[in-house]
Amino acid sequence: MNDGSAARAGDGRPVRMRRGAARALVLASCLSALATAAAAACAPPGDHALAAKYTTAVTNFAAPSEKQLSTLQMHADGRFRWYDLPPLPYPEIAGCWRRSGDTVVLVLGAADGGDGVKRSMPVAWTQADLNQVRREGVQTIQQAVDAGLLAAGRVWAHQDRKAGEPVRVKLYEPSSGAPPGDAKVSLRLRDGRIVEGAAVPDEAQVIDNRPGPSGGEYLFASLPADAAVQAIGIRFPNQPDRPRWVSVEDRTKLLYMIEFDARATASLFGGTMTLIVNVDGSLSPAPPDRGEPFVRVP
Repeated sequence: MNDGSAARAGDGRPVRMRRGAARALVLASCLSALATAAAAACAPPGDHALAAKYTTAVTNFAAPSEKQLSTLQMHADGRFRWYDLPPLPYPEIAGCWRRSGDTVVLVLGAADGGDGVKRSMPVAWTQADLNQVRREGVQTIQQAVDAGLLAAGRVWAHQDRKAGEPVRVKLYEPSSGAPPGDAKVSLRLRDGRIVEGAAVPDEAQVIDNRPGPSGGEYLFASLPADAAVQAIGIRFPNQPDRPRWVSVEDRTKLLYMIEFDARATASLFGGTMTLIVNVDGSLSPAPPDRGEPFVRVP
């Protein structure tokens, strides 16, 4: 995990964060990325002597000048739980740990054991929303969308596709705003065909749903005229052999909003965090990571 300071705004624009805030996000992100293992049984950790409670100070992402004490509980059966974290992006992380030479490797997992993806249906624009932006030449919701006054996503997610129209998928992480990286998105049609979408460059993305989410946008521009979507498939770069499918029961829409959980999909910083085992019994983040050591509680 690196101490990068670039994030993305809800409209896809890069935003620079202060180093303290960026470090807090990186720390929390590394925690959240160690994901699917929590739901399954963990392998023996290799060194029961390290099973203990540790504490470390972490930066509060919402207030980068502040730090709070968090607790890491490493169990003898290979499970771990890191809690008392700042509420954003996740107040608690769980997963598996193992000893590897002079280091401990944490592998994060989804706390609820879920698959990590689900369809989200944004609230449709209403007449009251239109009244807030109404002006000369803008008398309908569609005109407001065309003028850039209302986000298109909240219309397209409810709008049936017509023959020849493209379909878009928006893949986003609602809690931390983590990008999906080089995730692959495909559509399974009801006739059995599978079509892979094209990732839309950041500057060309049109689905922002301001003030969020940021994330990946995928375009399916050449679907058959009678295409009927049965499911949406996602392959995350750190788990390429584990495709996830979101079923579609209604008529094919112009847009599908798909939320993903960074903890369940190992979507951040490779999905692991490595700690160095020190002679005094503490654990320190391995370079290039930075942060306070984890001090063993007597």
